[in-house]
Amino acid sequence: MKIKRKASLVVLSAVLMLGGSVALAPTASAVGPSACRFNSPNVNLKVDTSGARFRTGPGQRYRAIGTLYRGDSFRYYCRTRVFEKSWSYGKILKRTTSGIRAGTSGWVYSKYLD
Repeated sequence: MKIKRKASLVVLSAVLMLGGSVALAPTASAVGPSACRFNSPNVNLKVDTSGARFRTGPGQRYRAIGTLYRGDSFRYYCRTRVFEKSWSYGKILKRTTSGIRAGTSGWVYSKYLD
């Protein structure tokens, strides 16, 4: 009986410690164009791949708003870097294949835009 009690206390302690560390981890909040380093005149682009995540900020740590598919329309405003490994900020021009509403702003990895 004592072994079960000790084992239960160890498991409970581990769960509480893990839960506490997860609860204290910072979350990534939405980021608008303030993260941009390179602005552009408004340019309409098409998504050039299937399965690109449309996010609340420039990076994988930000929440995905939805998924973009080949041919979805995107109005590009700016990006985080010059070329490779940049994220583009803009808005959806018309309802996407996955149902993201027109006018929704967010971020997509630049290499997925054409």
